[in-house]
Amino acid sequence: MPSVTITLIDQGQGRVSVRTDALPPKVGLGVSQAQGLAMEFLGTALKRGLEVVYDRNQVPLVSLAVELLDPEGLGFACTAEVRDRARLALGRDAIEHKPTMAGVDIDRVHQHRPAVDGAAA
Repeated sequence: MPSVTITLIDQGQGRVSVRTDALPPKVGLGVSQAQGLAMEFLGTALKRGLEVVYDRNQVPLVSLAVELLDPEGLGFACTAEVRDRARLALGRDAIEHKPTMAGVDIDRVHQHRPAVDGAAA
């Protein structure tokens, strides 16, 4: 389900910057009800002379969530649960983590091994 994030940033002296991860309006592009409502709000902001920035990297929380998923960013610095929460925040499906039975049997690795060349173990 599509979602839209809008952040209002007070820049002082009566200036407000509106930043969104929504796509810029395009004639003939189908939109969900949430996207349509966001377009109405952004249109009103433009009519009032506010700065409207259509760039997800300029929306602070969206930018953070994207960076948490990026292996070149913070992706390896956080746990899988944190990355899943970032996916959910961005409207992406979370990845289900299931423990696997595959791997090294550490008990078997540390069992006594037979002596090599007659030496005692």
